[in-house]
Amino acid sequence: MMLDVAREREENLMIDAMTEIEQEAIVLNAVISMVDNMVNHAIFCPLSDKRHDTNLLPQTSGALRQFGVLLRDFLSPVTAKGKQALPFGLPKPENGDRATDHSTLFYLRRVCEKPLIGTEIHHLAQLVYDFIEWLEQYAIVDGVWLASIEVEVDLRIKRIDFIRMSGDIGKHNFLRLGGQANRLRTILFENGVVIDESDAYLALPDCWDWFHTHLLAYHASNIAEFLNNIRYAILLYITPVAKARYKATGLYDGLELYSFEKPDGIDDKFASAQYFELLQRSLQKPNFPPFSVSPSFKTQF
Repeated sequence: MMLDVAREREENLMIDAMTEIEQEAIVLNAVISMVDNMVNHAIFCPLSDKRHDTNLLPQTSGALRQFGVLLRDFLSPVTAKGKQALPFGLPKPENGDRATDHSTLFYLRRVCEKPLIGTEIHHLAQLVYDFIEWLEQYAIVDGVWLASIEVEVDLRIKRIDFIRMSGDIGKHNFLRLGGQANRLRTILFENGVVIDESDAYLALPDCWDWFHTHLLAYHASNIAEFLNNIRYAILLYITPVAKARYKATGLYDGLELYSFEKPDGIDDKFASAQYFELLQRSLQKPNFPPFSVSPSFKTQF
């Protein structure tokens, strides 16, 4: 009886499924927030006057580590406890064959395929597609030396895999790295190297050196360019909507108060707050101006 009561209480605390337009507002606002947390002046040094053919440098090694951890969260699946439905009624990937299907990008791509808040989605859709394709491609890293287990291998690895492993190793103690130890065994097996579980754990610090210090450090500015461009594309998508739905509501101490008229389908209180915040971001500049990274930081790995 007590178990049934507890389960009913837990179910009553769950947020009801949102409409698709409410889900879109939540996803887009979440993406902007995550990008702003990753691409900012606490993590990356300011750009010079040069905006093209440039490079974005991390402030410190600790800043690069923070970037890797936040990027790992961005490339993680949306989850729920046990067998509960996903938050806000978000759907699970039907096939989930690609690694990026189990990440925030799956829901961003879903918005691009069926935009509801605005209409001019083509630019954002192309950028999301390009980033997904880049993450799903394989990097070839010659002469990877895993000193702890005395293994040298010319490694073929998906970019999203070394990014995820880098982020997890940078965040967690080995007691919480069982999943990545198993993933490393699978990746090495695909590269013709067989190791046991103990070897996988022993090799994780070497993987950190290769995947974080070597590969992520090289690609950090390129990834930041992808994220910054997505941020601007979302801004391009929402700005016409924000202008059309802007509504002055009064004055306070000489400042104009305003709101945004909500479209049909946005009724939930949390979703309404996310919608308001999303459109309000059209009035804010991103942390970095648009920039493009030199091809010399894109052609390897």
